Formats: sequence, C-alpha cells, structure tokens
Amino acid sequence: MIPIRVDGPAVEPVSLADARTHLRLDDTHEDDLVTALIEAGRLLLESATRLIFINQSWRLILEETPRSLRLHLPLAPIIAITEIRAIDAQGAASMVDPQEYRLRAGAQPPTLILEDGFPRPPGGIEIDLEAGFGPAPENVPAPLRQALRMLVARWFEERGDGAGEPETGVLPPDVALMIAPYRHLRLS
Repeated sequence: MIPIRVDGPAVEPVSLADARTHLRLDDTHEDDLVTALIEAGRLLLESATRLIFINQSWRLILEETPRSLRLHLPLAPIIAITEIRAIDAQGAASMVDPQEYRLRAGAQPPTLILEDGFPRPPGGIEIDLEAGFGPAPENVPAPLRQALRMLVARWFEERGDGAGEPETGVLPPDVALMIAPYRHLRLS
C-alpha cells in the first residue's frame, strides 16, 4: 500500500508565533528557518506516530487487488473515505459503490472492511481519504504539539552540529518519550 499526500494541512499544529515564543525569539530574522523546522518536525513526528496531526487528503494505492476482506490502513485518525476506485487491466478507473465497503475508523489500526461483492480488479484499487485530528492546532493532542515545540527548539539550537538535524530522522530521547503513548507500531 502506497500512501500519497494529495493535500497537506491548511495550518501547522504549532504556529510560527507559538514557536517564536517557545524559542524566546523577539525578532523575525529567523522566521523562515523556524517555519521550515516546524514543517520538518511535523512530518517526522507524523511518520514516527503514523498519525496525521491536522486534516489532510491522502490517496492509498494498492497495485494488486487485496486478498483479504480487511485492509489495515497505515494512517490515523481517519475522518472519512471519500472515494474508492477500481483499476482495470487497461488502467481505467471506476468508482466503487460505497455499499461495498465500510470503515472502522476507531479500530487500531483503522480498518477498511470489504463486503463480499467488492470488485477484484486486475489493476488494484485507489482509496481517497481524509485523515487528521481536526482542522485546527487545538485539535491535536497537547503532548504532540509540545513534542513538536521541543523538536523545533532542539533543531534550532543545535543547527549545523550534525546531530539532531531534521535529515537524520532520529528523535531526541525526550521527544521520543513525549510521543510514545501515541505511537502506532505495526507488528507484522
């Protein structure tokens, strides 16, 4: 299953003003850097937790027809499945009737239940969905927002040191502990 972000969040879970306050910055000279660190931090934390913080549109691509009638979705929380398309052998897409599937959004991980009549197209399926805690920063759990502030502060203070840079993908221990209750690990 290949997840592709179609539309990103309208806002970040931590605003530039909030981050500047946390960093105790009085001027705006570093705003571009702080903004970039907020986005990089959100992306890293979303990847580590498999959670989407602010509402976003995603497409999941399954290149083969699912064998199971239960599909565990790699993103959470799921707001809604907006459309599922069956792809035929020539690559043409046709919409699947919503009566042929149902979403168990509250399951961990969220699960798409395919009914017996769900099509078995040779080209696979595409699932369009909306995911996120909500449209605003205050919808994101406070510990996740605090972890993002801590990560931005670490990267801001240690920039250029090589350790703790956004590119390494390594979470500092205090940030990892902060997000631990929210991590959704796959055991298969």
